[in-house]
Amino acid sequence: MTWKIEAGIVGGAALVLGGFLAVMANQHDTSRPDPVDHFVQSDYDVFDRDFKMGSADCAIGLASQKICMHKSPLEKELRVGQTLPAYMPALGAEFRIIVKTALKSDNLRTVRYGQTLVLIDAETREVKDILRLNAPDFMAAQADTTQPKV
Repeated sequence: MTWKIEAGIVGGAALVLGGFLAVMANQHDTSRPDPVDHFVQSDYDVFDRDFKMGSADCAIGLASQKICMHKSPLEKELRVGQTLPAYMPALGAEFRIIVKTALKSDNLRTVRYGQTLVLIDAETREVKDILRLNAPDFMAAQADTTQPKV
């Protein structure tokens, strides 16, 4: 008789544990943000501006990560819709930058050229979006008309 009671308790505990795990797994999936295919305001806002890194002045970067972003001559050549020329490397941005910005779609890669972030299609190298971090605000940073002076 006691064996039946113990088996009932173990079965009930397994049922409760299974229900708990199902709820937690479902909650975890729904709390994950949806990936985006463009830059958003939070991508622009995460970067620090006009700070000191050691004795040097840094116009744009991530102070907490000790990343200072300097201008690049390649920035002025970037246009939405273009396919990156072969001489422009499509190396991903630093991992610490990617982690701080919003989750992007799987087919896109975040690339950094100086003070500009670029979303490119990983297969075709087509530029999908540009975020110029040296712009005065997010709206100007998104506008493809803002050209950095290099």
